[in-house]
Amino acid sequence: MALKDIAAELGVSISTVSRVLNSQTPSAAGKELQRKIWETAKRQGYIPNQAACQLRENRIQSAPEPKFLYCVIAVAPLESKDDPFFTKILESVEQEAFKHNYILRYTFSASALDAPGALTPLLTDTPSDCLVIIGRFKPDLLERLGTYFKKVVYVGLNILESSCDQVVCNSYEIAQTVVRYLHSLNHRNIGFIGSSEGRLRGYKQAVSDLALPTDSRYIVDDTILSMEGGYQGMLRLLDAAPGLTAVFCANDMVSIGALKACRERGMEVPGDISLIGINDVENVQYTDPMLSSVRVPLEEMGKMAVVMLLDRINGGHTSNVTVQFPYAIVKRGSTRAL
Repeated sequence: MALKDIAAELGVSISTVSRVLNSQTPSAAGKELQRKIWETAKRQGYIPNQAACQLRENRIQSAPEPKFLYCVIAVAPLESKDDPFFTKILESVEQEAFKHNYILRYTFSASALDAPGALTPLLTDTPSDCLVIIGRFKPDLLERLGTYFKKVVYVGLNILESSCDQVVCNSYEIAQTVVRYLHSLNHRNIGFIGSSEGRLRGYKQAVSDLALPTDSRYIVDDTILSMEGGYQGMLRLLDAAPGLTAVFCANDMVSIGALKACRERGMEVPGDISLIGINDVENVQYTDPMLSSVRVPLEEMGKMAVVMLLDRINGGHTSNVTVQFPYAIVKRGSTRAL
């Protein structure tokens, strides 16, 4: 499959396709066009012509065969269905791997691996010991995957007590920062919607440090991190703790659902209650009001996962390494000072 075939399908120039697939320049094309080019290249089975790249650099060698890596989305399907968090990281992993002559062969959900021997036929087809895990997963999953994969990188929001490389934006620290931000806006009754993990621990730590009310009615920690989960969780909070003035949502999908619940109850955001989520996905800029969030560098995290994987493949490091990325609160119309 050639560049001209991709260009013909999308109605763009061959040079544009080449810049996107073979260049490191982010401005090669608009984001939407880049996404379409990568999707078409993947569907058509395009493999980068490494020999041509080497000719340009006066290093004429035979083109190497592409190598493969695998990816696991380690969350419930209902959480990944609507959340751009996973697709952003996955696209970044795929594109960065592609530039280094690696192809993302299969992507699995964690639940699909529950059956004994589920990976065996696929790995026989295209053997590889390289794996990227995105999302949240239990240590026993990594233990089971260790039978097949020796080079593993985890990408997510929780630092794990597991033997693998990790690329994280620390949700425990993010949660504390969010609670302190709401506290700086004079909120004292702050709720939480999410699940029992780093974000909940960070929320509880900050609430305790600031001597804020720690009533269990302020916490919903057993919900699916989705819009429906946020909607149902917010209804439960409003029924249990009507005195709340702000709610920290475990991600942006949860905050979108929470916003809907507030509207149905006749509550103004942020007039009656402030909302803030995590990840700063594009969706939150299309709500009314636009939702405050914590910006997490998802694309950079995906790229770093591949960099760490390649470094381990090439013998650059043998000990487990954890890289933490920074984050920043993006203040929009869903939060206000009391």
